[in-house]
Amino acid sequence: MNNQILKIEKIFLKSNVDLSLSLKLKIAELILSLIKHRKKFGLFIILGWQRKWNKFTDISDKTQDIFARRHINIMKIKERPSARHDISTTINFDGAILIDKKGNVIHSGMIIEGLRPKVIAQKINPGRFKDLSEQFGFKEKVHSRHLAAIASSYVFKNTTIFTVSEETDNFHIFEKGKIIYSNIVVF
Repeated sequence: MNNQILKIEKIFLKSNVDLSLSLKLKIAELILSLIKHRKKFGLFIILGWQRKWNKFTDISDKTQDIFARRHINIMKIKERPSARHDISTTINFDGAILIDKKGNVIHSGMIIEGLRPKVIAQKINPGRFKDLSEQFGFKEKVHSRHLAAIASSYVFKNTTIFTVSEETDNFHIFEKGKIIYSNIVVF
C-alpha cells in the first residue's frame, strides 16, 4: 500500500487541480485500506463538490444520504473512530459520495445526472472507437460508475474523482476528464 500511496502522491504533486494534497492523499489511503480489507465493492467519490452543482444530483433512496444532516471531515477520521465506519458503510450504497474542498463529506448515495459522457468523450478524444471505455482511455471495459466519474471530472471543474470497480476492485483517479491513476488488478 505504501508504494501505491507514493506513486499517487507523485501524480498529485503534478496536478494543477487546486485541492489540498493532504486531503487527496487521505482519501486515497482510506480507499486503499478499504480495498485491502473488503473485496468486491463499488465506490464513487467526488472531491471538491460545490453546491451550485446540486442540479446534477438526485437520490433514489434518502436513507443512503447519511451525511445530509451529520457531516464529517475526512481529515478528522482518526479523531472520530465512528466516522471511519460511516464512510465504509457507504460502499454498499449506490451513487456518489460528495466531499467539499475542505474535506467535509456532505452527501452519499447521490445519482449524478445529465453529464452526457458520449458528448464529453467526443470533446476530449474525437474519433471513432468501439465504445466509451476505449474513447476515454480505459484499458478494459468499464460501466456507468466509471463513465459518470470521468465525465464528472471534466464537467465539475477543479475536482478529483475516485472510483473502485465492484467487479474487479480496480481503483481509478480522474481529473479534468483524464485518468491520472489506475491500479489495474490482475487475478
